[in-house]
Amino acid sequence: MSIPTAHRSPQSVSADFALTLLQDTAAIGEDPVKILARLRLPFSLADLQKGRIPTISDRHFILIYRECITVLSDHANRERNLPPMNKDEVDMLCYCVINCENLEQVIQRAARFCAMLGGRAAELSLEVAGEAAVFHMDTLRLPHSTSGLLADLTGLSFYHRLFSWLIGEPIPISGYGVTYENRGNKETLLRLFHHPILYNQTGNHFRFPSQYLSKPVVRSYQRLVELLSVFPFDLMRDPRASGQFAEAVEHLIATQLARGEAIPTLTQFASFFNISSATFRRRLAEEHISLGEIKERCRRDLAVELLAPEFRLKVADVATRLGFSDARAFRRAFRLWTGQSPDAYRTQSSPSADTPPSPALPGTADC
Repeated sequence: MSIPTAHRSPQSVSADFALTLLQDTAAIGEDPVKILARLRLPFSLADLQKGRIPTISDRHFILIYRECITVLSDHANRERNLPPMNKDEVDMLCYCVINCENLEQVIQRAARFCAMLGGRAAELSLEVAGEAAVFHMDTLRLPHSTSGLLADLTGLSFYHRLFSWLIGEPIPISGYGVTYENRGNKETLLRLFHHPILYNQTGNHFRFPSQYLSKPVVRSYQRLVELLSVFPFDLMRDPRASGQFAEAVEHLIATQLARGEAIPTLTQFASFFNISSATFRRRLAEEHISLGEIKERCRRDLAVELLAPEFRLKVADVATRLGFSDARAFRRAFRLWTGQSPDAYRTQSSPSADTPPSPALPGTADC
C-alpha cells in the first residue's frame, strides 16, 4: 500500500492564538495547565508562553478552541445566570433546518428552535428593509465580558458560516456587530472570525443583501452529518468547501489520535455517518482513497509532528500515542513512510542541524 503524497498539507496556526484563548480562560479563574493536560497535547503552557512552539497544528488548535470556548461560554452564561446551549442542541438546530427550502425559511426555523430552548440559546430574528437584511442574535451577557465577546462572536460566525454552507456560496457581510466594548486583540479576532468586529452596537448582528434570502438550500442531510464532525469548532477552515467525505474521516481520525484515543473501526465509522459499511467504503473509493490510507496518512502526519525537537517526546511515547504495539513496529512504519528512522528524522529537523528541515513531508514509500 502507498500513501498518496499529493494531498492537503497539515495546516498550522500561530501559537499566539491558542495562548490568547488560554489566557482568557485563566482570567476567569480556570487553569490553562489543566486544560492542556485534559487534551493530552505534546506541549505545555510554558512552551507557548516562552515561544518554544511558534505554531501548532490545525487539529490541535481545534481541540484547544473547543475546550476554551466551552469554558468561556459557560462562564459568560453564569455571569447572567443563563443556562448554556450544548453541542447536541447546536447539532439538532442544524438538523432542523437542513430540509428548508431557502435561506429565509432557515433563519425563521432556527429562530423558532432557539425560542423553544427556554433561555439556553440567543434570541434570533431577521430584519428586512429593501435590499438589506439583518440577522440579529441577541444575548444578555455583560458588555465588558471577554468571555461573552468570544462566545457571541462564535455564535455569529456559526450562523454566518452555516447559512453560507447551506446555500453553497458565501454570504457577503461587512463585519460582525457586537454589543461589547473593544477588548483588543484585533489581529487575533480577525484571524479567527475572518471579518472586522464592530463594537458598541445596539445588538449582535450581521448585515447582508436581502437577495440571499431566496437562495435555495442545496446541501443534503448526509453532507450535514459530515460537516458536524468538525463544525462549528473548525474556525480556521471554510465550511462552504467542506464537501469532501475523506476530509471529514481524516479529521475524525486525527482528532482521536491527538486525544490519545483509538482509531474507530470501519463499523464505528459507518455508524457515525449513519450509512452502511459498504456505502462508507464506496464513498471513499469515489474520492480514490481507502480508510487504511487515511489512517496511515494521519499517523504519519502526527508522528512527524510529535517528533519535532521542541516536543521532547521519546520514540516509545510517540509509538504509544499512535497506537503501535511497541517502538519497534513504529520505527518500521516510520521508515516506510519517510525513508528515515525516527531518530534520524528528529536530528535532521533540529534547528541546530547543518541542513535545515524541509517544510514538506519526506517522500513516502510502498508499505
